Amino acid sequence: MSAISVIPERCTGCQACEMVCSLSHEDACSSSLSRIRVKKWEEISLLIPIVCQNCEKPPCVDICPTGARMRVAETGAVVTDEKRCVGCKSCLYVCPNGAPVFHPLTKRTMTCDLCKGSPLCTQICTVGALSYIPERDVSMEKKRVYGQVFLQAMKSR
Repeated sequence: MSAISVIPERCTGCQACEMVCSLSHEDACSSSLSRIRVKKWEEISLLIPIVCQNCEKPPCVDICPTGARMRVAETGAVVTDEKRCVGCKSCLYVCPNGAPVFHPLTKRTMTCDLCKGSPLCTQICTVGALSYIPERDVSMEKKRVYGQVFLQAMKSR
């Protein structure tokens, strides 16, 4: 499976990843139309790019009442089939990373589709906060990236 590795400590908050994502998928420069989001974690003063980590057993796929959430065989990306999505937002509530987002115009959920194996956000990120990993162990990568952020947050308490 493929995914985008996130190193939050390197993120500067420029939001170039959001802009290139919305531009390539929606023909508009708008954070609300991006499949990747840069969130500010106030407690530890850190900007974190939020993108689907393509879980090994995605809870969003299991909870979807219409079967609209699915894994793309070519890349391993977990995406939403817009034709089947009814906009119930169940996937938003169960995602441990907060990756699915609600499209304000179509009223359907959306998630990173890895740009068919060549994600533009990783190409535009000049500080190395995002990188594309064509094949990797999902569980180990998730522990490495988000584990660092979690440990840092716990130390500050």
